[in-house]
Amino acid sequence: SLNSTHKSGQYFSEPERFDPSRYEGGGPPPYTFVPFGGGPRICLVKEYAQLEILVFMHHLVERFRFQKLIPDEKIVVDPMLIPAKGLLVRLFPHKG
Repeated sequence: SLNSTHKSGQYFSEPERFDPSRYEGGGPPPYTFVPFGGGPRICLVKEYAQLEILVFMHHLVERFRFQKLIPDEKIVVDPMLIPAKGLLVRLFPHKG
């Protein structure tokens, strides 16, 4: 089952703990995180859910101005560019 796959102690330390950082970088090993299932029984609304996330991000960027809280933060290359202390931002609604 997906629940037992996503919470396997074989692949994740403290599998019951909410820890989004386990998906950073290269992420978990292949086939250990399959939120929409796969094969002939893949979730019918997978594409819709991904489209909803895209629309949400569009509206967030369109309606708010982002300000970095650490303006000159060091960037770490690992292999992608990542702010050393995360990307802390403050959101301000656009006027209008």
